[in-house]
Amino acid sequence: MTVGQQKKGIGEEIYRRFLDGDADAMEELVEFYVNGLILFICGLGCDARSAEEIAIDTFAQLISGGYKNRASLKTYLYTIGRNLTIRHLKRLRGETHASLDDVAVKCTQVADHPENQLLLDERKLQLCAAMRKLKREYYAVLQLLYFEDMSYVEAGKILHKTSRQIGDFAYRAKAALKKTLEDEGFTYEEL
Repeated sequence: MTVGQQKKGIGEEIYRRFLDGDADAMEELVEFYVNGLILFICGLGCDARSAEEIAIDTFAQLISGGYKNRASLKTYLYTIGRNLTIRHLKRLRGETHASLDDVAVKCTQVADHPENQLLLDERKLQLCAAMRKLKREYYAVLQLLYFEDMSYVEAGKILHKTSRQIGDFAYRAKAALKKTLEDEGFTYEEL
């Protein structure tokens, strides 16, 4: 069993405990998933504060009983987070808001932001900054596959793409990321 499969099982077990009436299980579940979810939402174009609010709304939908075990719990949460983010961004259309680069700077400047806890060393910060320069779809695919350890099928469910499309996106996203990093002076061996 891989580490990713073990993590998936942990989240499902915590959720079962919540359904069985464990008062602390939902808090534990939020702690288990919230940092990655916020990072994913930020990458889709939201500022840190909006991403946190969307993550809270995502867990509220989970509590309200929308999860039917048709996909993994993590896939369900990220799909809801993505859909809520799209709605949020549509509402903001017409309003001025920061670019992805501005959001990345704001996220990394907030001392207690979960993104800082996930991205502690400089290489990870530089990788994150380079990823934010990619197309949003590329960022989302890389985030789900390599940081959230999801399968092509799970990422496809979240992004409404086939496994084949996810594979194609992943290939193009890795090539674009490599080029972005090389343009910034990195060599492949440093990655």
